[in-house]
Amino acid sequence: MSKQLQHDFSHGFDADIWEVLSHGDQLLITTRDSEKLTVSFSLFNLVTKKFLWKEISFEESWWISVYHFTNGIVVFQTYDDTQNIEARSVFGFDTESLEAIWSVDGVKLFNVRSDVLTLASMEAPESQLSIDIRTGQETNESNKVSESPTLSEASYPIQYDSESPHFATISRFLKERQNLTLEGSCDYLEWKDHFAVTVNSKEDGGYNLDLFVFSLEGDLLLNQSLDRGLKGLATGTFFIVKQDLIFVGGKRNLMIYGF
Repeated sequence: MSKQLQHDFSHGFDADIWEVLSHGDQLLITTRDSEKLTVSFSLFNLVTKKFLWKEISFEESWWISVYHFTNGIVVFQTYDDTQNIEARSVFGFDTESLEAIWSVDGVKLFNVRSDVLTLASMEAPESQLSIDIRTGQETNESNKVSESPTLSEASYPIQYDSESPHFATISRFLKERQNLTLEGSCDYLEWKDHFAVTVNSKEDGGYNLDLFVFSLEGDLLLNQSLDRGLKGLATGTFFIVKQDLIFVGGKRNLMIYGF
């Protein structure tokens, strides 16, 4: 029998977890309170299992999100016109000093590559320019020293819908092992000697969302309820960083298990 996974960390937020991004040993967590119309951001260290900072917010309390996250810098975007989603302002935020180090208003964003952000003024969207996200200064991307791309250390699941033969295989397996009838779709990730899957099932009270982790030999290592009594199908949020399984339970609980 394989060892059960070890619960390493959990934290409950006061608002729904909207997004969890990873870079290196850090997690950037976005929470949204739909009643107060506020957005907060927290930075977590996976090595120490401690928050570097927690639930900070900005002057723009709702129409704000993360555009890019890398070591030491978060690029935030705010929406200038809710009727035109392309009209945005953007600023670079230093994760150590907790200060905005540059900002540009009224732009259309295109991409970030090798720490260079490509954007254009909304007044002249055909004229693109590039800025260094660490300084906010305009730069010539073609003259920037080419760096080896930083490969994400995170592994994310693949979603299989009910028409997929993979879904049928997973359905048969969980029916045999857990007496569970799957609904809709599932998210599946296989790595090393394990695989994880989040699945929807239906009861009289509504839909349930569960996370299962098995060894490749078929031993159950974790059975975690993520939500209960939902009105419709849901998608499970989980991924792997190094030896950590990271997922969200009950919309507000960040949970980490180790192998």
